[in-house]
Amino acid sequence: MNRIFRLFSLFIWNSKLAIARNMEYKFNFILGSFISIVFSSIGPILQYLIFTQTKGFPGWNLDQIILFQGVLLIVLGLRNMFFGELYGFVYRLVRRGDFDRLLLKPYPPIGIILASSFSMNSLGAIIGGIVITIYSIFKLGLHVGIVQWGLFLLFTAAGLMLSMALDVLFSCVVIVLIQIGRLNEFFNFISRFGEYPLSIFPNAVRLAFITVVPFAVWVNIPAQVLLGNLDVYMMYSLVFCFAYLFVCLKLWGLCLKKYTSAGG
Repeated sequence: MNRIFRLFSLFIWNSKLAIARNMEYKFNFILGSFISIVFSSIGPILQYLIFTQTKGFPGWNLDQIILFQGVLLIVLGLRNMFFGELYGFVYRLVRRGDFDRLLLKPYPPIGIILASSFSMNSLGAIIGGIVITIYSIFKLGLHVGIVQWGLFLLFTAAGLMLSMALDVLFSCVVIVLIQIGRLNEFFNFISRFGEYPLSIFPNAVRLAFITVVPFAVWVNIPAQVLLGNLDVYMMYSLVFCFAYLFVCLKLWGLCLKKYTSAGG
């Protein structure tokens, strides 16, 4: 528990440092946030155009899809805020041989990597997602109680846990193979499957996204919670998120033993 508290303190310190760096040029920060909000609004607009020009998504009406997009922006924004710098950070550490220094520090190397990945670039997306989500809740006439908000936060945290697990897996591959191009693009491509409603996938794929690779916990489940559609399968995804992170951390320990530095 003491180690977790120390890592959390390290994350807070790194986050404050990143915020201070962004605030050095306030106009650039404000302009960047504004542009981020503008680009964030493109997703719901595209979904509106697609929905009105096609048969839409099974089991979803237009207002619900807009809510889905709002939750998606919040989740993507939080993932990028907490872990947005991880891919580049790990690549630089390993390729330059700087990862060796992490092995000498009093913190676990993977803890330092995760605690050093904070980014402010997605603040606009988070703000845009919150606005769209609140608007959709009022538009749909939803009565979201304390329990639903609690579950929403719980599954959002579980989604961040899954994202953390994938980042740990990414780090495992990098420290073993040292040089592997476009790996981050592959991980981003795989993650994109969690950005669509489960109803568009075949039953077998839905089951996989709830259990083996619980992508449903990113957007689908939090959106369904706000809509009042609670189901037991949601708890299955929560359990698998914990299991996925546990397995990835164990795999990290095995890969760390095979690390030979950038020089081979």
